[in-house]
Amino acid sequence: MTLEPPAPPAVPIRGMVLPVTLRDREGRVFTVRDYRPGDRPLLEAFYDAFEPKRAAQGLPPEGPARVERWLNGVLAGGTHLIVEVEGALAGHAMLMPTGEQGVREYAIFLDERVRGRGMGTQVNRLSVEVARTLDIDRLWLSVEPHNRPAVRSYQKAGYRFRTATLFSPELEMELELRDPPGDA
Repeated sequence: MTLEPPAPPAVPIRGMVLPVTLRDREGRVFTVRDYRPGDRPLLEAFYDAFEPKRAAQGLPPEGPARVERWLNGVLAGGTHLIVEVEGALAGHAMLMPTGEQGVREYAIFLDERVRGRGMGTQVNRLSVEVARTLDIDRLWLSVEPHNRPAVRSYQKAGYRFRTATLFSPELEMELELRDPPGDA
């Protein structure tokens, strides 16, 4: 009999309680929780070891100094979720402010050892629910067309292509979180 480690204390995100314990498609447990300031060294190590380097529109940056500068900007705003597997940091999802009111940019990075297990899709869906609790109107993301697993995962979470970008070097996808006026 395998005992699961105790859950960390819950962190409320307006109307949602984190951490959330989920299972990947193989039945293995993973946890999604809110970012804490003490996670910074773990995130730096995660991104420094991240493979493949600069795979998503040049992110994460390469080298400890560049990772540190990038995280300084990224962690200064937005909502950040940490993915843990067996107590170790295995992913980072973020809802970042854009220049447009009510719109957040979504990004997720998962350790290559946990990819392909359905975790990304679950974290994408959970991030959508977090965005709803934060009264966000729309989520937007950019993904390289050759990253088919990511594109499928985003589609499963409800994202749709912005048609103007279908033939661009980077696809843009979005998810409306509110019904348009008059749709009641």
